[in-house]
Amino acid sequence: MAKAKERENFRSRLKAVGLRHTLPRERILAYLDRKSIHPTPEELYHGLKKKGYAIGLSTVYLNLQVLRDSGLLWEFKDQKGNTRYDGFTSRHHHLFCLQCGAIEDVLLQELAEFDPEPIRRAVEAMSGWFVEEARLELRGVCPHCQ
Repeated sequence: MAKAKERENFRSRLKAVGLRHTLPRERILAYLDRKSIHPTPEELYHGLKKKGYAIGLSTVYLNLQVLRDSGLLWEFKDQKGNTRYDGFTSRHHHLFCLQCGAIEDVLLQELAEFDPEPIRRAVEAMSGWFVEEARLELRGVCPHCQ
């Protein structure tokens, strides 16, 4: 019953943004639905293959782009410049470990003192750009590497 409920959740999320349900999209969303996982496309591909799913790397890339463009995934660069994907689309920031490369989510409510809005407005006024969103990157050393 839980699998059916989960599958329906993915179908409704896809439908809500005007996308057709496909098995690769469902599997990508399910894989990225786990908290604090931020794979590269290749890591995602290998993770899906390890689960026994028959999926091509080009299918992974194509669907990541479609899901990102629809707002169902977040795309960002890690400290080495690798493109990573995040299924947690509520506004949040990331902690990056400079030694092991670990990435951890930081929720906005955990940073009560940080308000990116004044920074966004100042940059817009200074540059003439429209800044769609401001993200904070925190880089340091994780507890495991300390």
